[in-house]
Formats: sequence, C-alpha cells, structure tokens
Amino acid sequence: MFLLKALLFLLLNLGMGFLLVITLRALLFYPDKKKYIGTFPVPFTPALIYRLKNYVIKYLHDLLSNFLQDCQNIDKESKIKEIENSMYDKMMKKLEFIDSYYFIPQVVRLGLKSVIAQLLFELTRYFIRTFIPYLIERYSIEGYIELLEKKADISILTGYYNRYVHRYLLYVTLSFFFFTGIFNMLIYLIIR
Repeated sequence: MFLLKALLFLLLNLGMGFLLVITLRALLFYPDKKKYIGTFPVPFTPALIYRLKNYVIKYLHDLLSNFLQDCQNIDKESKIKEIENSMYDKMMKKLEFIDSYYFIPQVVRLGLKSVIAQLLFELTRYFIRTFIPYLIERYSIEGYIELLEKKADISILTGYYNRYVHRYLLYVTLSFFFFTGIFNMLIYLIIR
C-alpha cells in the first residue's frame, strides 16, 4: 500500500501533463463558433485561433480603409502627413551642407534647399496619396482580403498542429511531468 501511494504521484503528474496538453488544444481549436447558455455567451468561445483569424481580417480591413481615407484627406493630421513632413525635415537636414558654400548668395542657398526639400515632399505626397491607392485598386487588395477571409481554413492549421506540434508537445510535457512525478515519489519515500 505504501508503494502504491508513491506510484500515485507518478500517475497524478502524468495525468496533469496530459490534461494540460489536451486543454491547450481545446482552447486553441474548439469550439469554432460562439456558444450561448440562454442569452449569456460562454467564455472562451470561439476558440483562440478562430478569434485570432477574425481579429486579423478585421485589422486588415480597418488598416486598408483608414489608409485610403487618410489618402483622400490632405488637410487632416494623419500618419501620411507625418511621413511627408518627416521626409521634408530629413531632406532639409541633409541639405545643410549647402550653407557652407559662401560663394553662393544666401537667398539662393535657402531657395535651393527649399526647392529640393519641397520636390521630395511632393514626390512623397504623390507616391503615397496617389500611386499606392492606384496599386491597391488595380490589384484589388480588398478583394484579396475578402478571399483570405473565405478561404482561410482553420482545419488546415489544425492538421498541421496535430501532425507537427501536438504529438511532440505531448511527448515533452509527459516526459517533464514523468520526471517531476519520480522526483515527487522519491521525496515522498524519503520523508516517509
């Protein structure tokens, strides 16, 4: 009986390791839809992978729509405006060497720096506000995001997880908990 109690530590630790891996798999992949008890939503539904897929698709839609909206609003402060202003400021800093040419009149130096920096500013503005939206429309990026939403099949990811991750995670976890169980068993035997 005394030895059976010691072996119970080993079995309990192996059971905890197995339950840990199975719980992780369940939290990642099951269930695939939001569940309700009456009118109350069940926590952790849908599973983490399905919520992550929905979050990524929503993020991509929001990112694209916000970018296109910022491209149309020239006067509004946005990330695009920050990029354009930073390009102008960086070019003005790069062109500070022109100030060392004293044989050129100061008005011409300031005008030259201003014209070059303004040229880069306008090129950046044209590229970001006109060319990139043209490419987005030309290659129908929004259609690809919708296609990704329809075609992204979580069962493929589940298959890869089962084939390449779950089995090895189970081996590593069970071996760790096995050695932990042996250690607990030895401590129990020493103390008794």
